[in-house]
Amino acid sequence: MNESENKTDPGKFPQPAPHETAVDTGSQALEEALRSSFVIVKAVLVVMLVVFIFSGVRSVGPQERAVVLRFGKPRGTGAEQLLKPGLHWAFPYPIDDIVKIRVGEIQTVTSSVGWYSQTPEQELAGVEPPALPSLNPSSEGYALTGDGNIVHVKATMRYRISDPLAYEFNFTNAAQIAQNILNNALVYAAAHSTVDYALLNSAGLKEKIIARVSQQISERKLGITLEPMDIAVVPPMTVKAAFRAVLDAEQDKSSAVLAAQRYAGTNVLAAQAEANILTNVAQAERANLVLNIAQEAKTFSNLLPQYQINPELLRQRLLTETWQRILTNAAVDKFFLPDRADGKPRELRLLLNREPRAPQPQSQP
Repeated sequence: MNESENKTDPGKFPQPAPHETAVDTGSQALEEALRSSFVIVKAVLVVMLVVFIFSGVRSVGPQERAVVLRFGKPRGTGAEQLLKPGLHWAFPYPIDDIVKIRVGEIQTVTSSVGWYSQTPEQELAGVEPPALPSLNPSSEGYALTGDGNIVHVKATMRYRISDPLAYEFNFTNAAQIAQNILNNALVYAAAHSTVDYALLNSAGLKEKIIARVSQQISERKLGITLEPMDIAVVPPMTVKAAFRAVLDAEQDKSSAVLAAQRYAGTNVLAAQAEANILTNVAQAERANLVLNIAQEAKTFSNLLPQYQINPELLRQRLLTETWQRILTNAAVDKFFLPDRADGKPRELRLLLNREPRAPQPQSQP
């Protein structure tokens, strides 16, 4: 067999062995499988990368502020540490962590260390528990007043977070600190008040509690601002009726005092008005009297020179003027009898006729 025949006759070439064909087919299938796996792995990696990136997007509500912690420490300085409402991105946990702080919401803590035992149902319905024969300190809270009496006091404090960083990061549990401050203020205010003051002047007791709470918040720099507070003060259940009787007596006393004060005020005003009238009348009479006396004094002063010249002539002139005034105003017959020169009295005889009788009508025959 020559070389040209081998080239022109393919049937005469040697055929590959069957096991070599199976190996080539397996390699090709493995290559295709690996290629498909790489595509899937790439897709999974892309999806994981997208999920990783978008998992760091956080939403901060309108009444919230947020702080980004990078490896447990706040990121940024000063005001830049607080994230405002909106969408923000940070590296996912455990690199970054976003802590949200509810600065716009009103936080509420209630102190019941001085309140009596009450079930949640009774508290919700506003029903007082039945009175026990005596106070049980193991299950009922109470507060001691400065004069050694016992009262039940309950306070509800509301506040807003004014310094989010101090509130969130300076304390392990700032809400519990606020609770402890309220408990301390309640006991402190009761101890610095008498039982009558606590029961009859709850507004004053409330002011003491607020003052103590404000002092403690300022000293600890808690980072909160107080809102209106509510308190309730009641006597122990076993002696509530006696305290109620005392309170009613105090109210009756206050009413009687107010009525007496109103009555006194009315009478004082009337007496003052009457006194003013009498004073004004007296002052007017005094002014008239002084004026008349002044006029008489002036008249006598004017007559003094004439009297000194001729007293008798002045006396006769004044007497004549006086008689003229008297006789001028008289509406009857006037008779004037001057004194005799010798000083003896004159004898006056008047003939008085009877009043003529009125004519009588003649009788008819």
